[in-house]
Amino acid sequence: MKRTAALLLAILCSAGYAQNPLAAVKSISNIGIFAFGGVGFAGKTSQGEIDFRVIESQPPTVALEEFEKVYANGDAAAKSYALVGIRQLDRKRFNELLQSLQDSEQKVMTMQGCILQKQKLADVAKSIDAGSYDGYLQAR
Repeated sequence: MKRTAALLLAILCSAGYAQNPLAAVKSISNIGIFAFGGVGFAGKTSQGEIDFRVIESQPPTVALEEFEKVYANGDAAAKSYALVGIRQLDRKRFNELLQSLQDSEQKVMTMQGCILQKQKLADVAKSIDAGSYDGYLQAR
């Protein structure tokens, strides 16, 4: 009985949390919603932010490589997380990506608190460039 309970607890506690960078890259690539800070009625940390933190915790060159993969292969929300990471690690590369998004009509679902909205990826990228998410990066 104790063994079954322990196994069930381990499964429940690990569900939804990426345990390693490869799992985080896979998870974040189709995350669907871009959100930092507490979201929803409970103010929980989003799975995307959890995955972002796992990738960010790697050595800078590894993290940058992983964020580049996410940007290249991910959905619009994943691209947004990747842009935050790339801006933090390689400002020149971020500026190149920002420039390439200038005329993009691609949309991304964002969430702040309990508010879910669809925005242009180009506008989210401009917010990232303006430092709108810097406070979340320092609040670890």
